[in-house]
Amino acid sequence: MPIWAESKIPIKIVSITDGDTIKAKIDKNEFSVRLVDIDCYETSKIHRAYRQAYDNCIKIDEVVNLGNKSKQYLLDLYIKNNSKKVYLEFKGVDMYGRVLGVLYFDTMNVNEEMKKHGGCMVYEFKQ
Repeated sequence: MPIWAESKIPIKIVSITDGDTIKAKIDKNEFSVRLVDIDCYETSKIHRAYRQAYDNCIKIDEVVNLGNKSKQYLLDLYIKNNSKKVYLEFKGVDMYGRVLGVLYFDTMNVNEEMKKHGGCMVYEFKQ
């Protein structure tokens, strides 16, 4: 495995898409990042949101509400830790071309924080 794959790469967050996806930037290069090991509810009524509603026996509006809460929790974490450095631990690229990784605000593992308090479920990614 290359050495760079083991290290934390400093990034800038451009935007927060939802509780488990961000848009990041290194130099002038922007890219989507999917946070590994978590799965948050969707923030809009897309096909996947209906599947989440069915799988969890909840209404579609509740899925969207929970998804927006997860997104807001991640945004609040970012704002609260904005003076700290932001890092990405690279884990690969998914079939949609998104970077897979673990997000850190200084030493805080954001993926773990989202699992504990952000309304995200544990998700085992298989590529």
